[in-house]
Amino acid sequence: MAFSLSFEQLANAFNPRQLTSTLGAHPAAVLSTLGVAIALPFVISDYRLFISYGPNGVPSNVVGWLFVTFTRLLAREQRSPAPYDDKALPFANEPGYLPTDFPRPRGSKRPTLGPHPAPQRQLDQLPGDDMRQRLIKRFAELGHKAEQKGLVEIRQSLYERQHKALFVSKTRDWHALAHQTRGEISHVHAGGDGTIHVVLHPADCKKLLERGWSQRHAWSGVGAIKLLVGATLPLNYVLVYAPRNEAELDIAMGIVTAAIQFMTGTREPLE
Repeated sequence: MAFSLSFEQLANAFNPRQLTSTLGAHPAAVLSTLGVAIALPFVISDYRLFISYGPNGVPSNVVGWLFVTFTRLLAREQRSPAPYDDKALPFANEPGYLPTDFPRPRGSKRPTLGPHPAPQRQLDQLPGDDMRQRLIKRFAELGHKAEQKGLVEIRQSLYERQHKALFVSKTRDWHALAHQTRGEISHVHAGGDGTIHVVLHPADCKKLLERGWSQRHAWSGVGAIKLLVGATLPLNYVLVYAPRNEAELDIAMGIVTAAIQFMTGTREPLE
């Protein structure tokens, strides 16, 4: 059967009196339909953005997107340095590992990050492919140096599951934060934006956030997340923005060095 509406019929359907009558007769159906119509473009756009991140520690499909969407309810503020003023934090009574005048303040505004708690990804101010490859190479070289000193082991990240990560060596004494992260110290998002996750001394976290180089993960310090994924991220788990040039790459490697020292309990230089 052919279906068609004349202009007059269409106009009548959207007549304010007709709409009021329909809403009065079927309020739930009308409001549900309007809600779906309004939300659908946002849902499609949000899902496409989530998929664009590529493979990560969360399934890159509808199931992963639904899980991450639900966990937005648990997400916390990510940029304030104030949480690191808490003297009850582990190692808060000890000095940090970054040099006093390092790093300098970042020379531009913070990049935009995706709205999803996981994966945590940078959307702009991205490095070129050559710089990203330099980052991967430098990170691997630093890891091998630390491995040769008996400080770390290199294996697949437990968080990202797509990239190699640095772990505290089983030959070292593990402090509480090392146990919390199951030994994981740092990994680079090598197949994507070139950002770096690290676990740092609270004073170093505070410095990086104040100087614009970093922000927390949305789940950092959220105890309730353990009920969903079986593990928690410490407040000290932060994202370092992707280095765009050689100077920023040197800073990024200095930050990873401080993370290795903090998590393995040494203040000896790695070079």
